[in-house]
Amino acid sequence: MEKKKSTVNWMAIGQDLIDCLRTKGRQRLSRYDAFVWLMEAIGKGTPIFNANGEQIKVLPYAITYMRLAEEWNWERHTVRQFLDELAALSVISRKRKGNAFELSLAKKSHKHLLL
Repeated sequence: MEKKKSTVNWMAIGQDLIDCLRTKGRQRLSRYDAFVWLMEAIGKGTPIFNANGEQIKVLPYAITYMRLAEEWNWERHTVRQFLDELAALSVISRKRKGNAFELSLAKKSHKHLLL
């Protein structure tokens, strides 16, 4: 059976629709849910706070494949394959930081993904 090609090339959707389409509960996340989860996490980064609880800076988002597998209820190799695909499409960039990866939006995707 041949896979039908999509005729949709680009789509912007709002937060209400994203929330509506999101997988509910602790079941395995869809690739869509994992993508939205990842974009939100990359967008927030890792905030650093001082002793007074004030945010002083934001570091790039860093996480391990195992932690993503736990969050998304996926197998580790599935996480790696998914991130490989996103990197190949120039959606994300990965930089190894010890046993974790620092994830960011790829330079080409900034103007296309987030409004």
